[in-house]
Formats: sequence, structure tokens, C-alpha cells
Amino acid sequence: MSPRDLVSVILIMAVFGSAYVVGKLGVDHFPPFVFAALRSAILAAALIPLFRFKLPDRSAWPALAGFCLAMGTAVYATMYLALMLTDTVAPIIIGTQLSVPFAVLLGRLVLKEPVGRATWAAILAAFSGVVVIAFDPAMVGDLAALGAIAVSAFCYALATMFARALRGVGAFAMNGWMAVSAVLPLGLLSLVFEDGQWRAVATAGWLQWGVLLHSALVVSLIGHVWMFSLYRRYAVATVIPFYVLMPVFGVAMSQLIFPESPTWQTWTGGAIVLAATYAVNRITTRDRETRVARAAS
Repeated sequence: MSPRDLVSVILIMAVFGSAYVVGKLGVDHFPPFVFAALRSAILAAALIPLFRFKLPDRSAWPALAGFCLAMGTAVYATMYLALMLTDTVAPIIIGTQLSVPFAVLLGRLVLKEPVGRATWAAILAAFSGVVVIAFDPAMVGDLAALGAIAVSAFCYALATMFARALRGVGAFAMNGWMAVSAVLPLGLLSLVFEDGQWRAVATAGWLQWGVLLHSALVVSLIGHVWMFSLYRRYAVATVIPFYVLMPVFGVAMSQLIFPESPTWQTWTGGAIVLAATYAVNRITTRDRETRVARAAS
């Protein structure tokens, strides 16, 4: 990877890590489903001129619908719910890494992809790390938040499985349909389960609107499009390992912005999760590329 692209991928991971810190600032003012709906509306408005409601081939519609529901609605609804429920952001950021072992498990169960012993061991270690965090006495009040972020991680893994069936669909179209389709269900969730939505919107200041714009445009639009450009130039195995930096940046930012003091148990569990996630990513990416190379030869 060239020095310029190395700097780029590190900056992208910092942007992705900021999503959780900025999201916490957002749900401290907006109800979580409202925040998710407004974020989707802003992203949709930015992407409509770029994809112009262009539909992929009809054969891709079921996968696109699954991706939109899992990513656009379920991931962000549960993610912002978790951030609203928690007092400590760092464990929530770490919990998002469960999406990697969840993705491997879904690949094994649904797509019948082979999983080696080393991968099984790393998956078990990742879940064990989350258990270590959950049994931290300081996290007793945040168990509901940990449960919500685990659901979010599973939904993200489900979305990646649908995305693999959409390789012929452009990034703008995928994210555009995801954003457009999420506004209504997220709004309905807010109407059913939340109150004070209009007061939150009416009283939002420059910080709250800035947080929304950052979540929609900087993280979801610029960050993902920037990352997509790297995937076009480098093998997946070259890019994937850098994802371990995302929670590192996120946790560091949370320590700077919020008065948090995670215990040694949280740090230990987090280290286990990050190391195990890195191992799962490396092993599965290497094995997948090996299978592709053998099939092509």
C-alpha cells in the first residue's frame, strides 16, 4: 500500500471510530430512532442525485431488500438504542466487533462455507471477551446496551451477507436505497416507542445538527465511498486488517470526550475481542482468497 493510501485508510478508520462517539452525543439529545431516521433522511438527500433511484436487475431485488432492512433499519436502530442505554461508550464500541464472528457463523450456516479450527477458536475467544466485559460489576447497568449492540452486530453481519450478493450494484445505489428505505420504518419505530421527538428537533442547536451531518455525510457517505475506492485498488486481505484500528480510535475518542474510566476487566475483555476479531478477519480472508485462486487455476 502506498504511503498516501496508508494515511487514507488510517484516517478512514478514525472517521468510522468517531461514529459511536458522535452517535452518543446525538442520542443524548435526540431519541435514538429519531436520530437514526434523521441521519437516513440527510444521507438519502445527498445520495439521490448520485443514484437517481436506479434499480439493479430484478434478480438482485431480494438481496437489496434484505440489505436495506438489515443495514439501514436494524443496524442503526439497535446501535443508537445501545448508545442511548449506556453510560460507558467504550464497551459498546468493542461489542460492535462481534459482527466479524457473526458473519463467519452466518457464512457457515447459510452459505455452507468451510470454517477451520483456528477460526472456531478465534470466534470462541471473541465471544469470551464480551462475556468478560458483561461480567464486569461496573457494567451491570449497561447489560441492556450490550445486548442491543450484540443484536446490531448480528444485523451488520447479516447485511454483509446480503451485500455479497450485490457485487454488481454500485456503492451509491446500495447506500442510496438503504437510506431512502430506512426513513419510514425508523420514523414508525419512533412514533410507536418514543416521545418528545418534535421538542428534540425544535430545540436542537448547532452541535446537534453538526453531529447529524457528521454521522450522515462524513461517516456514511465520505467514509464508505473513500473505503470503496481502496477496495478497488487493493486486495481485501490488504485492507481488512486495518479495521482493527476502528475501535482503537473510537475508544480513544470516547476517553477524550466523555468522563469514562473503564475497569481492567473491560480493558482485558476488549483486548481479547480485538485480538480475536483480527485473527478471524485474517484467517477467513486468507482462506477465501486461497479458494478463489484455486478455483481460477
